[in-house]
Amino acid sequence: MGEIGLEFLAAFMDINDIFKETVTNTSLNSGKRKATGAPSLRELKEGGYGIVSSSEIPAKKARSGDDTPEQIAEQPSDDEEGGRFFDDGLTVEEKGVMEWVDHMEDMDESLDHLAVQRLVMRLERAVSKNTTDRINHPNNPEKFVESEAELDEALQRLLLLANDVQYLKVLVELEAVPTLVSLVAHENADIALDVIQLAVELTAEDAWNHEGESAEERTAVLEFVSELAQNEFFEVLGQNLRRLNEEADTSEGEADRQGVFQTLTLIENLVSLDETLVEKAITGMKLLEWLQSRITQTFAQTSTEIDPNQQYAAEIVSILLQTSDRLRSLASNRLMDTLLQCLAKYRKHTPEDDVAMEYLENIIDSICMLVATADGKRLFLELEGVELLVLLQKQMHVARLLSLKILDYVLSPPPLSSSTDSSEAPSLATHSAETRAAAKRYIDQSGLKYLFSILMHRGKGGVQKLHKAHPQTDERAVNCISWLLRLTDQGTPLHWRVLAKFVPSPADLSSWKLHVDRIAELNLEYFERVRDAEVRFDRDEHEEETTVEERYLSRLDAGLFTLQMTDIIIAFISEEPSAREHVELRLNRKGRSLDDVLAELTEYIETKRADSLAAAVASSSAEPRDLSSVLQHL
Repeated sequence: MGEIGLEFLAAFMDINDIFKETVTNTSLNSGKRKATGAPSLRELKEGGYGIVSSSEIPAKKARSGDDTPEQIAEQPSDDEEGGRFFDDGLTVEEKGVMEWVDHMEDMDESLDHLAVQRLVMRLERAVSKNTTDRINHPNNPEKFVESEAELDEALQRLLLLANDVQYLKVLVELEAVPTLVSLVAHENADIALDVIQLAVELTAEDAWNHEGESAEERTAVLEFVSELAQNEFFEVLGQNLRRLNEEADTSEGEADRQGVFQTLTLIENLVSLDETLVEKAITGMKLLEWLQSRITQTFAQTSTEIDPNQQYAAEIVSILLQTSDRLRSLASNRLMDTLLQCLAKYRKHTPEDDVAMEYLENIIDSICMLVATADGKRLFLELEGVELLVLLQKQMHVARLLSLKILDYVLSPPPLSSSTDSSEAPSLATHSAETRAAAKRYIDQSGLKYLFSILMHRGKGGVQKLHKAHPQTDERAVNCISWLLRLTDQGTPLHWRVLAKFVPSPADLSSWKLHVDRIAELNLEYFERVRDAEVRFDRDEHEEETTVEERYLSRLDAGLFTLQMTDIIIAFISEEPSAREHVELRLNRKGRSLDDVLAELTEYIETKRADSLAAAVASSSAEPRDLSSVLQHL
């Protein structure tokens, strides 16, 4: 552009012409800033934005015909690196103006106590104006559309608080929380969704879990959410959730679906924030009732597909049931029935995509959380849940394998109460009537046939692929068999029906060996895993005071529990001479013996009895018991 005069620059560089719009009120550092044009050149120069006067710009020497070739070569060319083809194309003055724009944007995003006050004032004015316009022109949306846009913008500006949640206390001090709560019930659902989005951003873990400041910031968010709860935010939020129409195939329907997603995200955020607040939210919103209805509804194109919000609802159910015992107790009988109905849909088909697969896994996790309690096991039996598991295991679909997780939870004893003597933990006497009834029901329904089919990986190519995709199936199958042996009294027909799978009988002269071989194979596999973990741990350096516990935990991670479950099965089947001889032969081939099995079972029993993990590991050095005494304590 050559030497450009300052007067020409003033006429040329106009901010409003550059952006073709009027500068609006976006600064947080001013209450209400009037629309302004470009700053003067003097202001830019004094602000240090790269502006210099024409006298300060060195004149560029013109090339003349008298220059020597050497002088010409020394002169920079526009085509060289750094010239006009490689530069940004802006002059010094133009760069100064752009620096000023960037600075103003930085000012807009800065927060302090006064800036938050102005944000609140802006919100209150927008709410007041919109309310007045709607009252004066109830049947003429054109009259209040502008004020609604201003209200939307005011809410969007509050999102800046997610960067400095410590200033949330200002919202509480200025009594802005009741205003936000009232907007959730706004006639325009988009305004309500703005408030929900704001709550989501402010409660997100990224907003309050910062290194070195998480305690203070978490407290600020907790106080803010508590204030929301006191102003019946969750009650209003529940009402808003039920007015959203996800079914509509329109832009409004898409916005409503997004609103449902944001609402569920808020609940998930609260789980990370505080358990007590979650319980308040669930109760105030009556969320469990809505969730158990939503997980059965799909707004996908076909009835067998799962839409994203349906899957998310199932995930929230699973998360809530894992959060606290009280939330599990709040789950009604209808929830268990609903979950079983959702599970039954996969008797004859496999999930069509990843969304449906995750949905099925969340349904199964939720059922597992419910049946972990004695009341849940009782309800599961009443609703014929065991029968459903057998039906699922008959089919060659993925639910066949995943159902073992539920069976494992059903057969496992419920957690002991704090008043129960821990020394009684391993005893058969502590197994509840519900777990025994579930074991009997499963055996009576011919479940053993399908359980051992899963253990042996019987089936065609598709079944083998399922097993490879779900390697934890072997662990689940072993757990279930070990529980069935313990939950049935020795010498009874039920116990014999389980044990018969491992011992020769007139009706089965060969397959029992395959079952014994499979258990021995898994025992050897997991023994090697645990041994390798021990070697790796002993090779590394650890602090002396934590070595014992950490070493035990590393063994658990490697598969110690599954090894112990196979040990339990071996201990039971070794009561029969033919099976004992066969399993011992298989173990001896890899350098193991029944003495190793009994030593591992002794450690298992002592661990269950011990008050602390360290005491358990210390006591595991005791001499192994004989086989019969070990079985009495399993």
